[in-house]
Amino acid sequence: MEYIDWNDKEEVLKLVQREGLYLKFASKELRNDKDVVLTAVQQNGWALQFTPEKLRSNKEIVLVAVQESGHSLVCASKKLRNDKDVVLTAIQQNGDALESASKKICNDKDIVMTAVQQYGLALRFASEELRNNKNIVLAAVQQNGLALQFTSKELQNNKEIVLAALQSTPDAFEYASPRLKQDQEVQKAAESDITQEPEKPDIDTVLGEARKWCQEHNDVSITQPQHNIER
Repeated sequence: MEYIDWNDKEEVLKLVQREGLYLKFASKELRNDKDVVLTAVQQNGWALQFTPEKLRSNKEIVLVAVQESGHSLVCASKKLRNDKDVVLTAIQQNGDALESASKKICNDKDIVMTAVQQYGLALRFASEELRNNKNIVLAAVQQNGLALQFTSKELQNNKEIVLAALQSTPDAFEYASPRLKQDQEVQKAAESDITQEPEKPDIDTVLGEARKWCQEHNDVSITQPQHNIER
């Protein structure tokens, strides 16, 4: 097996350029080296987890990491998980990265709107106030109707929102208010989007079509097998 010198900056740079997670094996000195870390997180944002707190607090490095993988926001320092620029970059990549943002950021309308437009179910990570904001909820259910489950009973009773959710997926019907479940328009919207599973042809039809094909092409007949066939 080829020997790797994890203290050799040039060698480690080549390795993390190929796979950022190799940063894990680098020497402590090189895991503190900005050039090495930047190269690693640029290739794989999750490499951020192998850096010291000092570099996980470096905005330049964290921005590169979350731009590659929004989920790596969870590895950033507490300070940067409260930074609007960093969080916005992360959720533009992965809307559910909102889960790792600070409570303050989860109450920011612009941030939450961006998150739910990218991933509707990110609504569950928003503040209670924003989970009850009609515009945000509407955007969320349009992206994924199942986000309806994360809003208030009041908005689950809002016909415009429920219809938008059903247009995304009929499964959202489960989270509509009892009143709207009895509404004919809502019921129709839920039913119209349900794809009917095609009927399976019976065995006689299959055999008949196969027999016809063979006769047309090879004039070879197909006889029905003698063993029992489940009809």
